[in-house]
Amino acid sequence: MLNIGGMSIVEVHIFDVEHGSCNVVIAPSEEIILIDCGHNDTTGWRPSSWVLQNNYEISNLTITNTDEDHVSDLSNLYRKCNIKSLTRNWNLTVDWIEASKQEYGMGNGIKTLVEMIRKFTGPPLETNWGGMRIKRFCHSPEIFQDENSLSLVTFIHYGGIKIIFPGDLTKEAWELFLRDNDFCNWLKDTNIFIASHHGRQDGYCSDVFKFCTPSIIIISDMSIKYDTQLVNYSNYANGISWSDGSIKKTITTRRNGKILIEERNGSFYIETQR
Repeated sequence: MLNIGGMSIVEVHIFDVEHGSCNVVIAPSEEIILIDCGHNDTTGWRPSSWVLQNNYEISNLTITNTDEDHVSDLSNLYRKCNIKSLTRNWNLTVDWIEASKQEYGMGNGIKTLVEMIRKFTGPPLETNWGGMRIKRFCHSPEIFQDENSLSLVTFIHYGGIKIIFPGDLTKEAWELFLRDNDFCNWLKDTNIFIASHHGRQDGYCSDVFKFCTPSIIIISDMSIKYDTQLVNYSNYANGISWSDGSIKKTITTRRNGKILIEERNGSFYIETQR
């Protein structure tokens, strides 16, 4: 946690985990929210090691999607780290998850998630995160049957950081959320937009940007190998000033590496690290 002028601020870490997802939010209360826990197979980087090295406990683990690339380091986290609470699509039962994995089987991450769901059965963690606001939305398997459409969407707002983590949400699932006034009000206030499904076409919904004009759009991906990664999100962002004097409208973990976002006096600052 950083401190500027005596005021605690929020940090958001978006890690380079290739085609996976792994993000950390450090709240003003210095509590840690880990949003997904994918790892980088090329470099060997794992969130469990990062958490242990920094001597953190995880106040809340949020899983946006029941695909293995969102939970590939979960078995290590569960064994080695202190996780105080779990948040995921609350409409999905263990039976539903197991049935959805019958064709291809469950990886270690999803097996661990199922174990955790059976353990974490109590009420949500009661904390105000030091004034940071969090709102979550998800659909029911009565409406959609595919895992991506059932992604848990998380909004996090504090000062100059108003960010959305949509998991692998599909166009059809976005369109249904856009009928929800509460969802749209959170979306209108968003200034940092994480592209759904690593920037792929099936997660792209142009109607979202009728409600939201973010300052920057961030994509967690690796080298382009799918035609569906070629969405031009730069059409929808206002852009931010970069250190070389250019204006950036999109940044990616593929090009830029790890991304750190800091709240600073009602605005935000971004730096990247390869």
